[in-house]
Order: sequence, then structure tokens, then C-alpha cells
Amino acid sequence: MRNFSLSAAARCLFFGVVAPLAASLAGAADFEFYGRSGDAIELNFGALPGTPTGASYSTLTLGGSFTGHTTLTSTDLQQGAFASDGRLWVFADPARNTAPLGDTDPASRGFQGRLEGSLNVNGVPMTFAVNVVPGHTGAGTGSVQQAGESDSSAPNRLNVAQQQHRLRYLGFRQNAFQLLPTVDGLFGTNTDAAVRTFQAAFISGTSVNATQNSVDGIVGPNTAGWLNAANAPTWDELVDPDPQSYPPAFSVSSMIGDFDILPSFDPGGGGRTGLTPQIERFGTSWSIELFTQGSALAKSRTGITQLMNGMSTLDGYDSSAFHSTHRAGMDIDIHVDYPSQVLGNGVVNAAEQGVIDTAVAYLDAGLAGEADTGRVARFITSNSDIRNGILAARPGTSVFLDTSNGHLNHLHIDAAPPARVTGLANLAGDFNLDDRVDLADYTAWRDGLDRVYTASDYSSWVFNFGTTRLGAAVAVPEPCAAALLLSGFMLRRRSS
Repeated sequence: MRNFSLSAAARCLFFGVVAPLAASLAGAADFEFYGRSGDAIELNFGALPGTPTGASYSTLTLGGSFTGHTTLTSTDLQQGAFASDGRLWVFADPARNTAPLGDTDPASRGFQGRLEGSLNVNGVPMTFAVNVVPGHTGAGTGSVQQAGESDSSAPNRLNVAQQQHRLRYLGFRQNAFQLLPTVDGLFGTNTDAAVRTFQAAFISGTSVNATQNSVDGIVGPNTAGWLNAANAPTWDELVDPDPQSYPPAFSVSSMIGDFDILPSFDPGGGGRTGLTPQIERFGTSWSIELFTQGSALAKSRTGITQLMNGMSTLDGYDSSAFHSTHRAGMDIDIHVDYPSQVLGNGVVNAAEQGVIDTAVAYLDAGLAGEADTGRVARFITSNSDIRNGILAARPGTSVFLDTSNGHLNHLHIDAAPPARVTGLANLAGDFNLDDRVDLADYTAWRDGLDRVYTASDYSSWVFNFGTTRLGAAVAVPEPCAAALLLSGFMLRRRSS
């Protein structure tokens, strides 16, 4: 409940905040924009209060900070004519996520930083800056829209560019040279390939062994919903936090930690020394969370360090050379010790019991996991004792007995996605997109008044002051109290 009037808040803020915060941000551009790393960030100069109606736009100049990032105008995306509408979109390259490449927050996914450029408005040079902040938008402005596209159609180029960028941000790749899809607004075979891998991941709960051939490649309501989801999958590398030291060579008998990753064979017919990383060490964040949490739980219960035999290759598609189904980042093969590499005889030995207990740990980890953790959809084994033991411990579990003996030396896990968490829109009044409406947003509004923001934006900020994007309660004072506290703090600093 907000118990202050707009006029009272306005008086308090202008007398209590403007004076101590009178200086503008150092190095501020004429136009300051904010956008999220996973979004197509729109710069609509024609709609800003700081540009005259009917203005012309020319001489778009992108500074060195824009190197490697993609900028497309309304002309490029067939949304209008940039010269008369002044609209463009910035797509921050997620691969430029290190400090030497300008990233100011390498710990967050994608690129975060400040991009600076200029353009002429009615012939007058004006500067602008795009402040790229973490995250992606799940609803409203900035979210991904569906276009009903296919490789042979001519869909809305802006919608396609949004989809391409979100897939890049999430890490889903085309199958040609394992590259991230290009953001150009053209829906071709490479974009189709990335979309299909993404789709195969989220249908794995209802279609085990799903591959890119199991889906249609069209970004309809379900696919767009997952692209915008708060727990959308990312395509990541499984990293062992405490790998074995080698040379001399990797050894199953020397495994440490919760899990190890089986190396690939060295080139030229060599052994698994550890010098050649496992080529199938990639997958969705859902399956990686399931594996890491399940391995930790299994280690605590059994004392056994798990060995990951294979997940998916960097793009998923190349896994077809090793496994027919490991192409969607939702398959995990876990090594089993030699005494359990048998068909089963009705008597469970110690090694078999260890596999059964491990399987139960993965089941429990999936059920107890948070919104970004996958769950177990099915196990595959060629050992009937292991199959029967899992069913006895957890009745109703899906366990397939492979009588071809193709799963004697490992336990296969088909992972399923978690329940989708609907993506969120940005908060009204959160001008700097830090997921909370606070005094920092007032500073952004003040410095952009009559250029980017209007008086009505101020009213929105006052009304939403103290809210957060996730709806969590935070100890943020009402604007008047915050202003007085800030003023007093600055006065004390000045007199000390």
C-alpha cells in the first residue's frame, strides 16, 4: 500500500534528491538506452521526446565498442525506412563475453557493457549509448515473437532476427561448422537447424530419444513460449571442477570428486590418456544440472564417483556419428563398473546395487531440483537385475531393458525438461533494467528527461517505487524517505 500522493512525492524528490544529485552522469550521451543481453534492443529515435516530429536520420556511425555486435535498421529488416523513422535494433554478441572484448560482467551470460555511437538528426550530430545489462525479457517489449516461419517462406524479418539472437544468446548452434546462427532476419537452413535442436530439447519429456528430425522447426506459440521462458534451456559445456591430473593417463580407478568425464581417444589410434577431451561433453543446462546434482547426491549416498561417458557434441548434430539419439543435449551415459556389466541372474551383486542406488539418486535429484533442473524421463540398461532393482526402489519409473546388450557398460538417462516458468516483462519505472525500481532509476529518468523519458515516465516510477521484477519483498524506503536519507548522507560526507 502506497500512502503518499504523487504531488507530495514530487515535492519531496525535487527538493530532497535533485539538489544533491544535480550533476549529470559523467560521459553521458545525448541519448542513453538500456537493453538486455538476450534481447533485440530497439533504438527508436523517431518516437523519443527529444527528437522533432518528421525528423530525418543519417550518418549512423558505430564506434569501436560496437565491433563484433550486430546492428540492423528498419530498412534492413523491412520495417520501414531508417532515414525517416530513425529505428534500429542492436543485437549484442554473446560470444564477446570477456573483459578484453568489452564485457563488464563476465560472470553473467552473454555480453554486458556500453556501446557508443552517433547519428545526425535533421543534420545535427547527436550521440547515443546502449547500456547492455544481463538477462532476457520474457513478455512484452523485448520478448521473442512468433512468425510461423519456415525455410521456404518470407516471414517477418524482425521476428526472425529476435529468434536468431535469442538462440545465439542461449547457445544453440547451427549444424554447419558448429557456429551460432547469424542475426540477419533471414530464416534459412542454419536458423532452422538451431531452432530444431532447441525444440528437440523441450519435447524430450513427451518424446524420449527426440532429435532434430522429431520437430518442425517452426517458431509457433510453444517454441516462442520456451524461448521467452524464465527457465529457457541454455546449451553449455559440462565442466569437471576437479579433473584428474595427467599424464601419465586417465584412470577409472583414480576418479575423484562427484564425477569425472571420460576422455575421448587420442588421434591416431591412441588410448584415453586425457589429452583429448570428451567430444560429447555438451548439453542443455537442464541435463547438466540433473547430472551434477544427481552425481553429488549419489556420491553422498554411495561414495561412488560417477563417470560421464557421453552427452552431446558442441552442436548436437555431430553426435549422430557416435550415438543415434544424443543430438538434443538431453541424453546422458554413465559408466558402470565391470561386475555390473552383465545381463543379470536374479541375484543383485554389490556393483549392481551401486548402480541401482545411483539411479535412485538421479531420480531424487530431478524431483528435488529447482526450475532450471531437468528430471529423469527414462533409464536404459541391458542388465535385468539393475532394471528390476530400480523398479523395486521406485515403482512406476520408466526403465527400458535393452536386450541387444548395447547398454551393458553404462546406464543411459533420458532427461526431461522442467515445468516451464513463464517469462517476465520488464518493470514499469525500471529504466536501468536492474530488476528493481529504486533511486538509480530516478537518476536515469532525470538525465534522460525530454530526450528519452517524459513526465509520465516519472509518474510510473513513483507508482512502482520499491517493486522488484521477481515480486520479492525488499526493504526499499518510500521515495520521500529515501530522498531524505540520501540527502542527509551526502551532507554528512560534505561536512566531514
